[in-house]
Amino acid sequence: MIEYDLLKLGSQQKIGIAEDVRVDLELDKIVNVASRGDELVAKTWFDVLLSRESSVEDVRYRQEAVMDALENKDAVLRMYQITREGYETANREVFIFRLDDPKLVVYEASNGIRILTNYLEKLLDVVNNTRFTSRAFKSLAESLKLNIDRRFIARAREISEILRFGNGVDFAVEIGPLNNLANPILLLPKNEGSLISRLLPLEKKYTYRLDPRDEAGSMILDDMEKWVLSRIATTLLNAFDKLMDFFEDLARQLSFFVGAINLSDFLNGLGIPGTYPEVNSRKLFFENLYPLSMAISSTKKPVPSSLNLDVDDSFTVIITGVNKGGKTTFLKSVGQAILLARAGLFVPAERFIIPSTGAVFTHFLKEEERTFSYGKFEEEVKRFRRLVECLKRGDYVLMDESFVSTNHVEASVVAENVVSALLDSGINVFYVTFLQDFLYRFIPKNSKKAVLLVPERLSDGTRTYRLVKGSIQPGYALELWRKMTGNR
Repeated sequence: MIEYDLLKLGSQQKIGIAEDVRVDLELDKIVNVASRGDELVAKTWFDVLLSRESSVEDVRYRQEAVMDALENKDAVLRMYQITREGYETANREVFIFRLDDPKLVVYEASNGIRILTNYLEKLLDVVNNTRFTSRAFKSLAESLKLNIDRRFIARAREISEILRFGNGVDFAVEIGPLNNLANPILLLPKNEGSLISRLLPLEKKYTYRLDPRDEAGSMILDDMEKWVLSRIATTLLNAFDKLMDFFEDLARQLSFFVGAINLSDFLNGLGIPGTYPEVNSRKLFFENLYPLSMAISSTKKPVPSSLNLDVDDSFTVIITGVNKGGKTTFLKSVGQAILLARAGLFVPAERFIIPSTGAVFTHFLKEEERTFSYGKFEEEVKRFRRLVECLKRGDYVLMDESFVSTNHVEASVVAENVVSALLDSGINVFYVTFLQDFLYRFIPKNSKKAVLLVPERLSDGTRTYRLVKGSIQPGYALELWRKMTGNR
């Protein structure tokens, strides 16, 4: 039995609000680059990126495998092509539409085994000529070599050809004590040109020909044939199904690394670095983190961000400031990077450290919630409640203008209570907000666990679209008034 596990996913489920995270963090753009139109690659990437659990060991295991795949790019792409093609060919050419017909089952299953054996041989050739170094790919290669060799392939082909019944079905039965039939045995059909036939030309043969008009005899022989074949039909069908499952699952797991290769090629094309993240429970740090979805949309190098924050169990990063200063872009880039990191992939940055491999959840203001209304505020709170029910200590919550569908006084009170509760529960929070009352109350109370980021502005007023650590500042109304009136 071939044993391997390239992804360490098990039977994990996606997070409860996977669709919101997918839309809010623009994951479709990233997955489209990784998949290049391949639906299997896209599905696998969504499954991995949005999975609920991902331990530090799982991350390191997949990181090794991704590095190995990039080092042996041609081999991995070839293995993926072989497994996809093998599965699709067998699925297209094998027709088992009646399980109550043993002869059909045996014939079609044998044909399927013959097809898949040919692709197993191709897969073995690639593995034998590739030097993998990661635990994931080494385990796959060693298991393949241990269970599949030239002798196995030759024997599988021989048996599948025999069971295609090109020369009819040979079988033997014994007559029981009460003239009943017993001990059915399927005989290997004789090849007239075989060595045995040539060495024993004088073998006696006894032949009985059934009268063409003997319908009852013909039916009896047909029933006997089905009875004999039914003894091996189930075994062959199970063997074929297991081979199909192997090809399907291996293609699915390899598809993740195909996506990694495609994304790596894209980043290299733009000159954006890729770093393998570290996990340090006391640190949140990134240097020149590039917003990936923006790079994909613009096909050029966007402005990167950096942040260095000491962590004590949990933290809150509050982002505020003038519109179009890069706040939401920063929020998305952090969320995308954490998802890539916990998936074991490289991150578009010079260096990236996160304190935990917790899941990422988002609560972004929807377009229909931008007008003040208690009904809309109620819907926003209900949506946030669904998010909270999914949370565990060490998770990340990314909030973009949450709770502004009510007046600022009430919104500030709700925001302070919610963010404080999340922080006390060991949840890490990134929050883009303009709620001044919330900022003035929350940040002084949580100065050891909260940091405020504001858009950088040069002395001449130029916006750099970078976020820097800052302090609470008054609004820009006076500056706007001066620009409009020319009054200095």
